[in-house]
Amino acid sequence: MSYCTITDIQGMNPQRPTYSASTKPTSTQVNEFITQIGNEVDSILLGRGQVVPITTPASLVGALKLGNAQGAAALAEMAQFPESSGMGETPHGARLWAMYEKFKKWLQEGNLPISGGSSPGPAPMSFHERHAGDETEPTNTYDWQKPIISKSKEF
Repeated sequence: MSYCTITDIQGMNPQRPTYSASTKPTSTQVNEFITQIGNEVDSILLGRGQVVPITTPASLVGALKLGNAQGAAALAEMAQFPESSGMGETPHGARLWAMYEKFKKWLQEGNLPISGGSSPGPAPMSFHERHAGDETEPTNTYDWQKPIISKSKEF
């Protein structure tokens, strides 16, 4: 499912002509870009265990709309200048594509609000994921922390 419209793409590329049947890319092509990016976003969300399409909370839907628009606008920019080499090689296209890549990274690794729930909150994470950046071990060892029966104990 797409989270943005062609109007959102036009807002991302304001210096370009309004997309129509006679522009390059055409409005049909831009709508296809929107669908392609929306499908990629949905596949990432499915991989995170979310039910798609996302309809709540509004903050997540707004973020998905922005990310979908950034990706589709970058593709539209690349389609307008196909002679450019690389992903979004015009400065504007490169910026849009970089923003979309950051958005995808956030979708894959960030704390997403739970969709469909009554109260938004972070997605469930394991202890290891939540404390991945912690590199310190406890410095104090107390007698009560030591095992009562050691490994080499013979009975």
